[in-house]
This record gives sequence, structure tokens and C-alpha cells, in this order.
Amino acid sequence: MAKLSIIALATLGLMMANSKIVAADTVNLNITGNVVSAPCIVNGGSGNINVNLGDIQASTLAEAYSASTVVPFDIRLSNCPNGISRVEATFTGTSDPVAGTSFYKSTGTASNVAVALLTASTGTLKGNGTTSIMHVQTDRTASLPMHAKAYSRMGGASAGTIRSVVTLGFTYQ
Repeated sequence: MAKLSIIALATLGLMMANSKIVAADTVNLNITGNVVSAPCIVNGGSGNINVNLGDIQASTLAEAYSASTVVPFDIRLSNCPNGISRVEATFTGTSDPVAGTSFYKSTGTASNVAVALLTASTGTLKGNGTTSIMHVQTDRTASLPMHAKAYSRMGGASAGTIRSVVTLGFTYQ
């Protein structure tokens, strides 16, 4: 019996001696996140909006500050989340170094040509970093009628392709 008591006391002593080794500081886990709504669907969910300026005669862009005829297109949003009343569209792209920050650089083969985007209602140029507000209707849709055109600041445009990419970012309010 005495042996059993000594073994029990020794085991208890070892456990107590090791309790400091097993103990650790407490740490709080701070868990955060956001619950967000799905974004509006842009132009039926097709992913891209293709605007074809068509065939433009080089003579149309022969003079300085000349431009082609505008091509209308719409940026359409649908299925916007409930509670969203405004959507801010931000235009981002490479500005044309000759025409200026209100125009987008063309990476096509035509020289002395830039691309202009304008709001259809006011004719305001929408260059890199500019924004437009779209008001969401009760049917959860919004539309931004736009125009695109070729523009030549210097004139003397040569025959070739026009190609420019502008990214639209949407902020829901």
C-alpha cells in the first residue's frame, strides 16, 4: 500500500511539475468579414461590350482635331441588388499621349488616331479615371447611353486598324 501511495504521489508531483509547461497564453481570434450582394448583371452577362466604329475614310481624319461620326451604344445593367439606387461607373484605360487624357490610345495599325468615349446625353468626354452615375430604376435596371468615335488631334491619319480597350469598374451605392 505504501508503494502505491509513493507511486501516486510521484505521478501527481510529475503532473504538477509539467503543468507549467502545458499552460500557455490565451489568444483571441478576431474574425471579420462582409456579407455582400451580388453585383448587377452587365449587358446580359456577356462579359464584354464590343463597339465597332466601322470603316472610316482616312480623309475624314486628315485635318487636325477631326473626328469620325459617333457610334451609339448602351451600357445596360440588370438584376441589381435590392436597396441599390446608384451605380458609379469608372472608366479606365491608357490615355493617348498626343490627344490627351480625355482620349484613349489606339493600339491598332492606323496612325494619328485615338478613341473618344462620350456620354450620349451631354457629350461629355469620358477619359481615363472619369466616372458616370447610373440611377437604378424600380425594375432594378440602369442604363448609360454612350457614344464612341475615332479622333485625330494631329490629323494625317493613315489607313489601318483602330483598337482600344477601356475597362469599366462599378461601385454600388
